[in-house]
Amino acid sequence: MDLEVRHLRVIHAIAEHGSISKAASSLGLSQPSLAGQLQRIERMLGGRLFERAAEGSRPTPLGEWIIERSGSALRAFDTLRYDARHYAQRGADPVIRVGCADTALASHVTTCLYELFPEAGLTVRTEECMDLLPSLLEAGRLELAVLADYPGYELTSSSGVLYEASVVEPIFVGISASHPLAGREEIDLADLAEEHWAMSPNTEAGYREHFWTVCRRYGFAPRLSFSVNSTLARDLIRAGKCVATFRPTAVEHPGVVIRPLADAPLLMRNVIGRTPYGLPAGTMMTLVGTAMRRYRQQAMKVPMYAAWRRRRGPGALDVHFAHPAGIL
Repeated sequence: MDLEVRHLRVIHAIAEHGSISKAASSLGLSQPSLAGQLQRIERMLGGRLFERAAEGSRPTPLGEWIIERSGSALRAFDTLRYDARHYAQRGADPVIRVGCADTALASHVTTCLYELFPEAGLTVRTEECMDLLPSLLEAGRLELAVLADYPGYELTSSSGVLYEASVVEPIFVGISASHPLAGREEIDLADLAEEHWAMSPNTEAGYREHFWTVCRRYGFAPRLSFSVNSTLARDLIRAGKCVATFRPTAVEHPGVVIRPLADAPLLMRNVIGRTPYGLPAGTMMTLVGTAMRRYRQQAMKVPMYAAWRRRRGPGALDVHFAHPAGIL
C-alpha cells in the first residue's frame, strides 16, 4: 500500500475537526469506514497518528510531524489541479478577468491590456469596495486586480496571489471653499480635529484603520458623522457641514477645494494583483510600468498634485511601507 494524497486528506481532516466522526461527515464517509482507513494508514506509516482525548482525537508526536510536513504538499497538489483545469478551459487565447475600483489607474491598466493582448477574452468588473478583490483573486475568479494598500495594512503575496506594488501617493483633504483653511497651501491634520468627517460606506478596511490610527497620532478621534457617497459628500463639504479625504488626482468641484495635508500623514499605494496562471511575470512588469507611466502623466496635469510632487520629490514616501515597491 502506497501513501496517496487521499490518505493525507484523511489525516488533516481528523486533525482539523478533532474527531473521527466529524471528519467522516466532512469527507462524506461513514465513521467505521474512516476509522478503518486510519488504521491502514497508521500501519503503513509505522505508528499511531492520533490518540483519544477528552475533547476527541488528538495528534500524537508522529501525527503532528506528518501533518506539519504534508501541509505544503497538499497545498501544492491543490494548486496544480486548479491550474491544470484553468489551463485546459481557457483555450488558445488567454482569458483575463480584471477587477478594480473605479479609479484612473484602472482605466490605464485595461487600456494597456487591450494593447498587449488584442485577441484576449478580456472582462472587467468594478467594485465599490476593494475588500472583495483579494478573495476573488484567491478563488481564481479573477486573473488581475487593481487595488490599493496602506502603511501597516499592506497586501502580502502568497502562493496563489502575487502583488506588484507601485507608486505611493498622499491622501489629500477636501474642504469648503469658504473654510478658514482654504487659502493654505497645505493643511495640518491637527487643525481638523473639531471637524465632522464624511467617508464612503464602501471604504476598504485597511484605509479605515489607517485613517483612525493617524488621527489618534495627531491627538484626536475623528467624528465620522456622514457615511455617504462622493456626490453627497461634496454637497455637504460645499455647505460647510464636513470635510473628507480625497485621492490627490481628484478634480475640484465648485465650492470645494482639495488641499495636501502637511507632512503627508495619510498615504496609499497603488497595487496590482495577479494569479500565477494569469499574466507571465515579464508581461506583468511591462503592464505595470506602462500603466503607471501613463497614470503619472495624467496625474501631473492636476495642478495641486503636481506642485506637491515637485516639493516632495520622487520616492519620498516609500519608506512608510513595510515592503518596498516591486513584487511583494
